[in-house]
Amino acid sequence: MGLLLHIRFLVPLALIPAGLFAQTSADSATPRDTMPPVTSTSASAHMEAAPRASASRTSTPIAVDGRLTEPSWAGATVVRDFTQSDPHEGAPVSQVTEVRLLFDGDALYVGAVLKDGKPVSLRLSRRDAFFNDSDTFSISIDSYHDHQTAFRFVVNASGVKRDEVLSSTAGGPGGGGDPSWDPVWEAATSVSDSGWVAELRIPFSQLHFGRDERQTWGIQLERRIASNQEHAFFAFTPKRLRGGPPRFGHLTGIHDLPNGHRLEVLPYVYGRASARDVARNDAVSFANPFVNRRAYASGVGGDLKFRLTSNFTLDASFNPDFGQVEVDPAVLNLSAFETRYEERRPFFVEGAEIFRFGTALAREAQLLYSRRIGRAPQGSVGSDAAYSDVPDIATILGAAKLTGKTASGWSLGMLDAVTSREQAQYVVANGSRAFAVVEPLTNYFTARVKKSTSDGTTSLGGLMTAVNRSLDDESLARRLRSSAVVAGTDFRHEWGNRNYSFVAQAVTSAIRGRREVITAAQKSSARYFQRPDAAHLGVDSTATSLVGYSGFIALGKFAGDWQRNLTLSAISPKYEINDLGFQTTTDRIGADVNVSYRENDPGRFLRRWEVNANPDARWNYGGDRVGGSLDVRAFATLLNYWNVDGNVELRPSSLDDRLTRGGPLAQRPGERAVRGRVNSDSRNRVTLELQGNRVWNGDGGYVSRGEVNVGFKPASNVEIRVGPELSRSRNVAQYVTSVSDGLATSTFGRRYVFATLEQTTLSVDTRVNVSFTPRLTLETYVQPYISAGDYGALKEFRTPGGFDFAVYGRDLGTISRDGAGVYHVDPDQGGAAPAFDVSDRDFSFRSLRGNAVLRWEWRAGSTMYLVWQQNRSQNLTATGVTANDPNLTRFNPYYDAKELFGLRPDNVFQVKVTYWLNP
Repeated sequence: MGLLLHIRFLVPLALIPAGLFAQTSADSATPRDTMPPVTSTSASAHMEAAPRASASRTSTPIAVDGRLTEPSWAGATVVRDFTQSDPHEGAPVSQVTEVRLLFDGDALYVGAVLKDGKPVSLRLSRRDAFFNDSDTFSISIDSYHDHQTAFRFVVNASGVKRDEVLSSTAGGPGGGGDPSWDPVWEAATSVSDSGWVAELRIPFSQLHFGRDERQTWGIQLERRIASNQEHAFFAFTPKRLRGGPPRFGHLTGIHDLPNGHRLEVLPYVYGRASARDVARNDAVSFANPFVNRRAYASGVGGDLKFRLTSNFTLDASFNPDFGQVEVDPAVLNLSAFETRYEERRPFFVEGAEIFRFGTALAREAQLLYSRRIGRAPQGSVGSDAAYSDVPDIATILGAAKLTGKTASGWSLGMLDAVTSREQAQYVVANGSRAFAVVEPLTNYFTARVKKSTSDGTTSLGGLMTAVNRSLDDESLARRLRSSAVVAGTDFRHEWGNRNYSFVAQAVTSAIRGRREVITAAQKSSARYFQRPDAAHLGVDSTATSLVGYSGFIALGKFAGDWQRNLTLSAISPKYEINDLGFQTTTDRIGADVNVSYRENDPGRFLRRWEVNANPDARWNYGGDRVGGSLDVRAFATLLNYWNVDGNVELRPSSLDDRLTRGGPLAQRPGERAVRGRVNSDSRNRVTLELQGNRVWNGDGGYVSRGEVNVGFKPASNVEIRVGPELSRSRNVAQYVTSVSDGLATSTFGRRYVFATLEQTTLSVDTRVNVSFTPRLTLETYVQPYISAGDYGALKEFRTPGGFDFAVYGRDLGTISRDGAGVYHVDPDQGGAAPAFDVSDRDFSFRSLRGNAVLRWEWRAGSTMYLVWQQNRSQNLTATGVTANDPNLTRFNPYYDAKELFGLRPDNVFQVKVTYWLNP
């Protein structure tokens, strides 16, 4: 019923006049009838009608200097026809644009003459940066010619390179892709009063293609002119249709390509020095014997890339080191669920698109979460340890992956990695030492296969992941799963000129281990099988395996002015993928409806706008409605290229089977949420972004957050960004603990203790980037983070299915607090109910994290990194010596900043040098 009510709300939305903000001026610069007609031709018909470009073979050397002075350029076929997507959709490019293509036995050469009557917009920045404020030229190559993936090479007028992998689901014209791919290629530019010239050399060894004597590839050429925000394409697709590789033009003329260099080796050497603050355990008489204030390390390793064929590549990494990777931001997580972090390690992010499974419509579809590989050890030392030396991560001994596609439409990806058995040494209070195994030898394996039709409109694929642990240590065998296997299949079909699509996905999971391990999995925060009022659940303490499934289907129209889709999903209670995937919740059945309208024609006030309505509902397998909302969003770009967007969301009251963390159902109060954001034109020297949101309910709970991002570009090679964020929240039902009590019959023999938590958090993300040349850059990142939390009176959850609480000391029993910050609770004032103790949870957390990376590509494919990382943190709680600190829960940025910068930091310095060999 709730879902039906949500859907009814969409009817008035559908009545909004489509032309409310549309262009009405008679002298409009972009009337619709200037655009090429949009037909409902099939994908194969589009392929026949797509524009064509031809590459010419050259027998003379080409010097990549940005000048096009070699005679071969003059004889090459010229591509001149470019069509605007912005600002005047469908109109010819406003400036003369000429592109020529050459090739020899080793590489494809691209020469672009880009005339401009205005000064060329320049910007020096790091490789793979976004160039919104500078002129750019790019070529995208679908060398597989499968109409699904492509390799994009971008260069801006200052000679800075960007490369990425595109997919058919990346979005509209020029939609973004995966920038983690870092091929070795060359680009040079020259700038004059009449415009600029770009010259690119793309080695065939960096592409993947079939074995045909004569090659036909998909191609897209793009030009961005920053002065008027112009974006022009060789193969034009209207914005109301889906773009990407399926709508590329054709590149012909390439033939008789040799196998070329099959082997690439990237050895590296590093040296590391660290200076750390050594914490002291006041309970023992000796200092930490495992930590030196200064420590040094060095190592060697390497990456290998071997082309088995022209379209299959084997990548391997031995003793990988990721010391140049940016640190993760600080997070204070008080929920029962794990925090998901972004993967930044180059070996795992490069080529990740081939392992992508399902679509963004599947909320629980991350079957491969590569941060699991090399994770922090999951074991622990003895509870009697005074000091311990536990590794921060599990060492990756080696990793390899095989990726490629065939001419018949098959794509294959395989990834295998092995992490080492890790030991931790510790010392007890009497000074004796012992060892504990904290992580077993583990193998991680993933295989992805997909078959697509020749035009890319239909695909059927599968993915499997497997984790196997060598559990020769008894303590780990009682804690970790011996194996975990996940297998899934996904299907996608597009029709109606790719406007419509049907997507389906089914996954099954199986974990195995000892009885205590599988019992713990059943009681984890993703499942809570021990819930006393869940008739459809129950803990099986004899089980040695757990098998579950998930699935979803989605049907929708994803092109045109009006777009809509319906998604139905299910995740069984026993579904478990966290050994190599990421999930937080199971036991869910869901339905989502999404309807949106887009207007791309500039009007009197707006350049483009969009409105979207998304009702959804969630149930568990017991039939309880555990979620639902109606979210209405709007987005607009003003004529001056400022953007404004926001949303209003209504979340009606529902049941909550997670609030008591394994206890009975509770009622979740209805909530309302509003969010807004405005950001200025990104081309300006000073940019501004303001955003804020507020969520509140009728029981006094709320979350308010505000963020300001200020960007400053004092020179063409310097960029500074400062982003302070302040949030305040009041959670009237923050879980504290639960205690067993047979007299608490109304709550099934346990008392569930909560408190009101008021929390204030301030963080400031700061970045300063300086580019000395396109190959020499300095990037710095600093994040100070402070958070203070004040827990109110302890209270007890009273009624299953409700949201009412009895406060200890007022409504129920007695409570007292000692000088060490421990509450002593007597539920019935000396009666039969057992008393219990709860530590005061008030806290103050301070953190400062940052790093600086000087990156110098000293020769093609070879890089030197100079890295400095610093970390200082302090977590104060209302126990022990800080139990009565008056500043503990008081949010005072000046005081907290002074304390934070007064902490002794941990510093790590590293030098890493790689050398690219292409024998």
